[in-house]
Amino acid sequence: MRTLYILLRTEFISLVNSFNKKGKTPFILAAIGLALLGLFMIGMFAIIGGSTAFILVEKHMDEFAIFLSLSLSMIIALMFGVVNSTRDARSNDTSMLLAMPIPKAAIVISKLLGMYLLDVLCALVMLVPTYLIVCLVGEHSFALFARGMVVAFLVPALPLFISLLISAMIGYLHKATKFGQIASTILSMGVLLLYMIVVPNISTYAEGLNLTSAESIEKMKVIPPFYWITEAVYSGNLLYVLLTLLITLIPLALAVYIHTRGLTGGDFHVDNSKKARSYKTASPRKAVFAMEFRRYFSSANYIMNTLFGTILLVALTGYIAFKGVGQIDILETITVDGKEVDILSRFAGLGWAAIWAIFINFFASITYTTPPSVSVEGKRIWLNKSLPIATKDILLSKLLVSAMIFEPLAIVCSIVLSIASNSGILACLFLIVITTLFHLLCSLVGLIFGLVFVRLDWTNEAQVIKSGFAIVLTMIVDMVFAILFCIPLVVSVIVGKDPVYYGIFGGEIALLLGLCAGAYAIITHYGVRKYESLNG
Repeated sequence: MRTLYILLRTEFISLVNSFNKKGKTPFILAAIGLALLGLFMIGMFAIIGGSTAFILVEKHMDEFAIFLSLSLSMIIALMFGVVNSTRDARSNDTSMLLAMPIPKAAIVISKLLGMYLLDVLCALVMLVPTYLIVCLVGEHSFALFARGMVVAFLVPALPLFISLLISAMIGYLHKATKFGQIASTILSMGVLLLYMIVVPNISTYAEGLNLTSAESIEKMKVIPPFYWITEAVYSGNLLYVLLTLLITLIPLALAVYIHTRGLTGGDFHVDNSKKARSYKTASPRKAVFAMEFRRYFSSANYIMNTLFGTILLVALTGYIAFKGVGQIDILETITVDGKEVDILSRFAGLGWAAIWAIFINFFASITYTTPPSVSVEGKRIWLNKSLPIATKDILLSKLLVSAMIFEPLAIVCSIVLSIASNSGILACLFLIVITTLFHLLCSLVGLIFGLVFVRLDWTNEAQVIKSGFAIVLTMIVDMVFAILFCIPLVVSVIVGKDPVYYGIFGGEIALLLGLCAGAYAIITHYGVRKYESLNG
């Protein structure tokens, strides 16, 4: 217990010292400044939460007032969590603590407890005024206040979980690439910008709302987890209480697991109970993937010329999700035989899957990391060939990097687009499978051309990344593939019959599987021999 107290005190001293500019500010003045800043922010959050709740309760949107305050409290907690996580990822405090004779459990508890208490404070200063106004002005039972206070101690688990995920990602980028510092800075600035845009304008947003009680509930259902938590507070329904416990306690357990696994210190960690040192070594496959991943992120040219498609996909998906599919100009009504026809009515769930597959496959066809992946090794290729790693694993690591760059975001975009168009789970699954296989085919084709038209005698990496023959040929072939696979999908939308959708989706998936299997066989046979014959 004493160790835990010392660690919590150390966390507080570290926080105070972050306000000590170049060591010129006395500790007591820095502590007072931090306290005044904390009181100011608490007062500001309480005023924003209370004023927003009062406006909504006056409009008879009591439940929506709770929903908005819950959402806002999690955004604020996430902001503090992300800023704290990026600061921790840049520091060496964890490694120093692990090198000391301190139980690992105490380190985990102190770090998580400090973050959790800060998130709870953020939640309370937003939610307590809201609960009081809903109970007093909205004339609800104070049982609602009691349920709300319990939930206020549960909801911080969600931003805590997200913050630790971000911390793990930033920590990995710091170790694997030289862009970790840039990534953490951009992320911190982005979160602060989101806070500056959302929080001060929330009262204006509430004043502009003109919804009935039923309409506000429909609006809340757009974000199911937040709606469940709101219902648990507002109605005390047992089902929503159980769902709230489920979606808060599971992330909390995962947060503890992630933070515990992330505390690896340096190359080893001293286990004080057994007085032994345990060393961790990476498997050859993991090592070669990390090497390939590091090579990709160490080249600004490589990143800028291969991430454009992925970034554009995410940006346009965000635009569609924000605006809604009904706002897209090409989906307006048209006149057919003297009648106004709503084009949106032509699309069913599977129809949207076909449209989104064309959309995502286009960006997959212009996202290629594999064509230059062999050539960028240049005259240092002998280093890879001299390692005790199978050639096939070296080539597969290049494919895995390509998949890691595009696939996770493409899957997220598929889910977001499916939700935005209300296309259903089956259509979403078809969309994910088709787009994943298509990008895999593009990556395999790119690697084949990269091996066939390899160039190792370059003097500037831009020669193989921007204008290499493998790049040009891959662009042409991938675009042809995108067009060819687009045609059946367009036909299925025009026909608009479920059997046609199933037939075309099934045929495209079967064809993509066959092409991917054939390309994979070429790489593992011809590609391996070609790579082994290369000399830098």
